[in-house]
Order: sequence, then C-alpha cells, then structure tokens
Amino acid sequence: MRNNEKGITMIELLAALVLVSIVVAGAWTAMTIGFKHSVVETTKTHIQQDANLIVSKLSANHRQSESYKLKFENGQLMLKTCTTETTCSTYQRVIDQNYDYNGTSINGKSYTGSTFSEVTIYPKKQHNPVKLKLTSGKTSISIDTVLTRIITGMYKKEVGNEAS
Repeated sequence: MRNNEKGITMIELLAALVLVSIVVAGAWTAMTIGFKHSVVETTKTHIQQDANLIVSKLSANHRQSESYKLKFENGQLMLKTCTTETTCSTYQRVIDQNYDYNGTSINGKSYTGSTFSEVTIYPKKQHNPVKLKLTSGKTSISIDTVLTRIITGMYKKEVGNEAS
C-alpha cells in the first residue's frame, strides 16, 4: 500500500481468507475425527456393559439353580432356569439388545449362527467354560470366563476314599 491510501488490497484479503480457511479446515478435521472416535468408543462401552450383564446373569443362575438351559433363538441368547429335574421356567431372553453371537462357545460347543442345539448345564456337577463374543456392526467384544460353583459331593467322595 502507498502511504496516502487507506484500506487493504485484494491480495491481502485473499491471503487472510486462505489462512482462515486452513485454520477452519484443520479444526473441522479434528472435530470430525473426535466425533467418530467418540461414537466407536461409546459403542464399545455399550457392548462391554451388555457382555458383563450377560455374564452376571449366567453367574447368578449358575449359583442359584439346579440346572439351566441355554440356546440361541432368532439371534438371541435364551435362558431357561430349572429348580428341579422336572420343573423349569420358560425360555427368557438374557438381554433385550440384538447382537451377533457368532464365535460364542458354551462348554466347548460353538455357535456359528446356523444351528445351536440346547445346552443343559448342571452347576453342581462341573465347571462350565464360556467364551462370549458379541458383535454389533464392526465392533466386537469377547469375554472368556468359567462359570463355577462349589461342587457338592466332592468332599464326601474324597473323605470316603481316605477312610477306605
């Protein structure tokens, strides 16, 4: 600019617009990445909470019932609790959320999405390994656990063997 002129030139205005555009584009990119990351982490957290809820419900049934039955029906994990050999409730959904359970195994029997016959678990007779895999979209969570309960009668057998 000349000393006697006031205002800004077109080149100065364009340079200022280019700099502002670069700063705004960088901020927009950072916000977009942050939002995507937030959605992914929120989804993982929800799946993890549901997986923990499933394990908690299975553990509670494992501790409280004589036996129980598990099966997959319409993409849902279903549970039937039995208080005696002949008295069982009807099948109930373990959770209300729909997940893909492919890769889940109960007592070594894997669910592949096609067929999975009913599994009966007797908590007082054996420990039961469970590999729970929940998938929603591209996000997947796996939990490996063993459902255990003090197996009654083991102590008596050992005592009986020692006495004889």
